[in-house]
Amino acid sequence: MVNKLANVTGGDIFAIPLFLSDRSELERFKKSNFLGEDKKFAYCRVIKDLGGGGILIEVFNLIDGLSPTVDGIIQSGRLFPPIAINGLGIYKKRWPKVGQEEKYDCEIDSHFSQIQLLLPALPGESPRLWQNGQEKFISLEESKDYEEWTIWLSSHLEKRIIESLKARGINI
Repeated sequence: MVNKLANVTGGDIFAIPLFLSDRSELERFKKSNFLGEDKKFAYCRVIKDLGGGGILIEVFNLIDGLSPTVDGIIQSGRLFPPIAINGLGIYKKRWPKVGQEEKYDCEIDSHFSQIQLLLPALPGESPRLWQNGQEKFISLEESKDYEEWTIWLSSHLEKRIIESLKARGINI
């Protein structure tokens, strides 16, 4: 049996602090670290735990404090295509759980079978595209159109979110 760091379920909603990106991945946090009007968060929903492939999540557009509604988070839409994380941010309580979508279905709610991730190309081979558990070879040119399957560390994803927001003219 594999010892999993983060015990997550599809539909779990986590707050991603946008003020800790310079702090260590291994640091543990308490609720008091997240209090204050000046603390801003992005939000993600667990789509599916892919085991060794990471935890597949979607990050939403909403930036707020710690008490938005689950509907408000989901209705804000995705900030970028789904990605995989390692779960350490959840395990170390860096990303507090703020809700659970009742009756979550990864296909109906997150369109799981439509999610596409670019797998790393093996030496001498064409890139491969993963979709719904299947892989197919694609051209190098086509590969530029897809999100690369990277298992993101929490601080790296926090920085990516901040950069994505800045690119949209949103400063936090």
